[in-house]
Amino acid sequence: MVIDCGTGGHALARKLISCDDKGRRGNILISHTHWDHIQGIPFFDPLFACGNEWDIYGPRGLRESLHEALAGQMQYMYFPVSLDQCGANIRYHDLVEGSFAIGDIRVSARYSNHPVLTLGYRLQVDGATLVYACDHEPHSRMLSLGDGKITGEDLRHAEFMEGADLLIHDAQYTAEEYPEKIGWGHSPVEYVLKLAAHARVKRVALTHHDPRRDDDAIERLVASIRQTSSVDVFAAFEGHVAELKMRPERGALPSSGEVADMPAEGKLAEPVVLLGIAQTRTSAAVCEALQAESICARSLGSMDAVRISIAKNGPALAILEHNPPRIDGIELCRAIRRQAPEHQLPVLIVADREDQDAGAMAGVSDWLIEPFTAAYARTKIRTWLLRTARKSIKSATHAEEERPSHPLRVVHAALCLGGHGIKNLPRVSQRAADGNDPVISSEKAALLWMYGRQIAAFDTPTFSNKVGEIIAQASKAQTSSRYR
Repeated sequence: MVIDCGTGGHALARKLISCDDKGRRGNILISHTHWDHIQGIPFFDPLFACGNEWDIYGPRGLRESLHEALAGQMQYMYFPVSLDQCGANIRYHDLVEGSFAIGDIRVSARYSNHPVLTLGYRLQVDGATLVYACDHEPHSRMLSLGDGKITGEDLRHAEFMEGADLLIHDAQYTAEEYPEKIGWGHSPVEYVLKLAAHARVKRVALTHHDPRRDDDAIERLVASIRQTSSVDVFAAFEGHVAELKMRPERGALPSSGEVADMPAEGKLAEPVVLLGIAQTRTSAAVCEALQAESICARSLGSMDAVRISIAKNGPALAILEHNPPRIDGIELCRAIRRQAPEHQLPVLIVADREDQDAGAMAGVSDWLIEPFTAAYARTKIRTWLLRTARKSIKSATHAEEERPSHPLRVVHAALCLGGHGIKNLPRVSQRAADGNDPVISSEKAALLWMYGRQIAAFDTPTFSNKVGEIIAQASKAQTSSRYR
């Protein structure tokens, strides 16, 4: 297995890479698609060897797939060989937060705090747990400097690494260096060790070292840390092997139960975001981030209007400014919770400092602390919209599985692309003219066919009854193209 830089134990690697007479099979987990984490892909020989099979996992965007992101760095202008020219059979898995399995290894994925969608991975097998969290920046700026309690998203990050035998974590800066690097997406080592101690982590491998810190400086830093911390800590380096003791008798910790693989059908056609921002500069910055994602934004009106909007439009996110006495975002959040208690609408508060205790009591989901970059705002928005999408798709899937199955018929329907993102996508299960049979368009069938090749066999009753018919119909339109 490869996790970005390829750090892990021998036993775990053997479980995820295998060879036989037909070729090599393996799995690659990618945290995010910044170039320093994917530049090795065009030079990874096993991807070009015919007979090899690889599964590549990584975070999906609101619209773009993992395959599209990886293929971008191998376009004509940048590289002489395209990604589709690889000889190996490659399957791409678009991930959101949740859990999935690779053989007998349970993998959990959780979003990190970085200026692009980034996933940390927790791998559990034979009683051993490895957590890989790179790149990540503290959610709380007070906590990043050593002050404050571990709460909110930082607490959930600590819970993600709970009891790990080995934690591989971004630790590019020290607390002294961090104030000049806020918003760059990396952690001070003191923050990492505080969360690791809270989460009762056995060993910590510090990684993503600052390029200005040479080997001697890293050794001095680790020696200094060991004098003040009870955590077993060391600096990761290329070629280093960390052995994990397997304990088959120790059961795996319970997972979230949320499936991390999200099919192509999970795209958000037109998410609605409610805005309650009075400050012009802040509003412009947030709107710039929303426009970059082609997201529809609506201003908050009266609380009655908010309640109606939530019931009618099903917004995916609310972004509120907290700048008392001019505007009290925490009170607005509390009012939203009172108006629509049954709707778990994520609320993102924009402020110049966080108030975790008051925010937790009001039901605040997360904070966007000023000053922030457009990239950070986009990523925060993307993160919460994808979390909402995952829940919506899960609910729709459960509802679909509970409905009686009907024969599927394939018909043609146009796929329209609007100027503000993808619009008018054919629904997953439309009704035929007689109002009885679900209908699937040829474009939809093609997407289902591609998804089936990427991920797994369909497991819902509706799909399993006629999946062969869907594949046969879609294959007619796909014979002239290659998809890996």
